[in-house]
Amino acid sequence: MSAISRQQKVKGEAFISEAQSTLQKKTWFASGTEQKHEDAAELYQKAANAFKVGGFFKEAGDAYGLAASIYKDKLKNGMEASKALTESGHCYKKSDPKKAVVAYRESITMLCDAGRLSQAARLSKSTGELFENDDDEESVALAIESYQQAADLYEMEQQKSQASQCLVKIAELASAALNPPDLLRAAEIYEKLGSDCLESNLLKYNAKGYFLQCIMCHLANQDSVAAEKALSRFSSLDFSLRESREGKFAEDLIAAVEAFDGEGFATVCFEYDRIQKLDPWKTTLLLSIRKAVEGDGTGDDGEDDIDLT
Repeated sequence: MSAISRQQKVKGEAFISEAQSTLQKKTWFASGTEQKHEDAAELYQKAANAFKVGGFFKEAGDAYGLAASIYKDKLKNGMEASKALTESGHCYKKSDPKKAVVAYRESITMLCDAGRLSQAARLSKSTGELFENDDDEESVALAIESYQQAADLYEMEQQKSQASQCLVKIAELASAALNPPDLLRAAEIYEKLGSDCLESNLLKYNAKGYFLQCIMCHLANQDSVAAEKALSRFSSLDFSLRESREGKFAEDLIAAVEAFDGEGFATVCFEYDRIQKLDPWKTTLLLSIRKAVEGDGTGDDGEDDIDLT
């Protein structure tokens, strides 16, 4: 522990002790009681800042939480309480992610009650990131839930770009990380994202990528008919799709799947990868599709046993 850290820890502990002493003071008037609680909350925040500077993030999170409790329960100040809870979450994020989630969620509720939807959306997104980085399998569903809440809040505030980023995360997690995957939900999201892109001259070139991802979700769901219908539908929305790299790739994938042609499928993937490197999401979906093409969709073999190329 460095000298600065030790110094800040001593300072933080002193502020905590002073805050506790302040709360124990007896007062005879309502104004005095209110001032006592305001002083204590400020001292807890000073303690939290000292702990944070010293690198004691758990202690900082605890101190901000104590300040938030005073603002919420004693002073009935929801905005100051939500600020303190948010700071508490930021500190816990570096020491105890589960506690960070609890703090963020309570702050999100307060922010929504106060009409601060953009701030609530940012915190919901941060909560989703915490769940996404958690190794617990159940956390994937919780991450999706948090990203969906963030997307809904961003939509309410007409922040479409931010909402789309959250929807992309939902689709990625639902199709490639969730067990079992929710491929239809992912396909619907990718279709919506692609259609929305076509409404903007700036984003319309991104539509083809989303349409391809939607088609791949249908194929991974072992529904080549839905994939073919989707390709036809998207081609009527974007006349250049069939001639694009994404459109030709989708068409070739569907043809290989319908013919149960494993070698042809591998060739299609190889040719696409040679021009445009397959990202991890596409690789995961394509491995799943190829297992179905080769009649191994229900087997026990792992994905690593199958080579796309």
